[in-house]
Amino acid sequence: MEQDFSAYETAHNKDFKELAKSLQANIDLLTSNCTMKGKAHDELHKWLLPYIETVEELSEAKSEKDAAKFLQEIKSSFKTFNQYFQ
Repeated sequence: MEQDFSAYETAHNKDFKELAKSLQANIDLLTSNCTMKGKAHDELHKWLLPYIETVEELSEAKSEKDAAKFLQEIKSSFKTFNQYFQ
Protein backbone atom coordinates (compact mmCIF):
# COMPACT_ATOMS: atom_id res chain seq x y z
CA MET A 1 0.00 0.00 0.00
CA GLU A 2 2.75 2.39 0.93
CA GLN A 3 4.62 1.61 -2.29
CA ASP A 4 1.50 2.38 -4.33
CA PHE A 5 1.12 5.66 -2.49
CA SER A 6 4.78 6.57 -3.06
CA ALA A 7 4.45 5.77 -6.77
CA TYR A 8 1.37 8.00 -6.92
CA GLU A 9 3.24 10.88 -5.30
CA THR A 10 6.02 10.74 -7.90
CA ALA A 11 3.81 10.07 -10.93
CA HIS A 12 3.35 12.74 -13.58
CA ASN A 13 -0.25 11.79 -14.33
CA LYS A 14 -1.90 11.48 -10.95
CA ASP A 15 -5.22 9.68 -10.80
CA PHE A 16 -6.46 9.56 -7.22
CA LYS A 17 -9.37 7.29 -8.20
CA GLU A 18 -6.93 4.66 -9.47
CA LEU A 19 -4.85 5.02 -6.32
CA ALA A 20 -7.98 4.52 -4.21
CA LYS A 21 -8.82 1.34 -6.17
CA SER A 22 -5.30 0.02 -5.67
CA LEU A 23 -5.30 0.79 -1.96
CA GLN A 24 -8.71 -0.85 -1.56
CA ALA A 25 -7.52 -3.97 -3.39
CA ASN A 26 -4.60 -4.17 -0.96
CA ILE A 27 -6.92 -3.70 2.02
CA ASP A 28 -9.12 -6.52 0.71
CA LEU A 29 -6.09 -8.77 0.31
CA LEU A 30 -4.78 -7.92 3.75
CA THR A 31 -8.07 -8.50 5.53
CA SER A 32 -8.93 -11.70 3.68
CA ASN A 33 -5.54 -13.26 4.48
CA CYS A 34 -5.14 -12.01 8.05
CA THR A 35 -3.79 -14.62 10.44
CA MET A 36 -2.76 -12.28 13.26
CA LYS A 37 -4.10 -12.84 16.74
CA GLY A 38 -3.77 -11.26 20.13
CA LYS A 39 -2.55 -7.82 21.10
CA ALA A 40 -0.67 -7.17 17.85
CA HIS A 41 -3.87 -7.86 15.91
CA ASP A 42 -5.86 -5.53 18.15
CA GLU A 43 -3.26 -2.78 17.81
CA LEU A 44 -3.21 -3.14 14.03
CA HIS A 45 -6.96 -2.66 13.94
CA LYS A 46 -6.59 0.63 15.80
CA TRP A 47 -4.57 1.85 12.81
CA LEU A 48 -6.38 -0.06 10.08
CA LEU A 49 -9.99 0.97 10.67
CA PRO A 50 -9.41 4.74 10.31
CA TYR A 51 -7.13 4.03 7.33
CA ILE A 52 -9.89 2.04 5.61
CA GLU A 53 -12.34 4.90 6.17
CA THR A 54 -9.90 7.40 4.68
CA VAL A 55 -9.36 5.24 1.59
CA GLU A 56 -13.14 5.03 1.17
CA GLU A 57 -13.40 8.81 1.44
CA LEU A 58 -10.64 9.18 -1.15
CA SER A 59 -12.52 6.92 -3.55
CA GLU A 60 -15.62 9.10 -3.14
CA ALA A 61 -13.80 12.45 -3.61
CA LYS A 62 -15.22 14.51 -6.45
CA SER A 63 -12.10 16.54 -7.29
CA GLU A 64 -8.37 16.64 -6.79
CA LYS A 65 -8.88 19.47 -4.33
CA ASP A 66 -11.24 17.29 -2.26
CA ALA A 67 -8.87 14.32 -2.58
CA ALA A 68 -5.88 16.32 -1.30
CA LYS A 69 -7.15 16.20 2.29
CA PHE A 70 -7.54 12.43 2.21
CA LEU A 71 -4.18 11.95 0.50
CA GLN A 72 -2.53 13.88 3.31
CA GLU A 73 -4.36 11.76 5.90
CA ILE A 74 -3.18 8.57 4.18
CA LYS A 75 0.41 9.84 4.10
CA SER A 76 0.22 10.66 7.80
CA SER A 77 -1.32 7.26 8.46
CA PHE A 78 1.69 5.50 6.93
CA LYS A 79 4.02 7.53 9.16
CA THR A 80 2.02 6.40 12.19
CA PHE A 81 2.05 2.80 11.00
CA ASN A 82 5.83 2.81 10.54
CA GLN A 83 6.26 4.30 13.98
CA TYR A 84 4.55 1.35 15.69
CA PHE A 85 4.94 -1.60 13.27
CA GLN A 86 7.84 -3.13 11.37
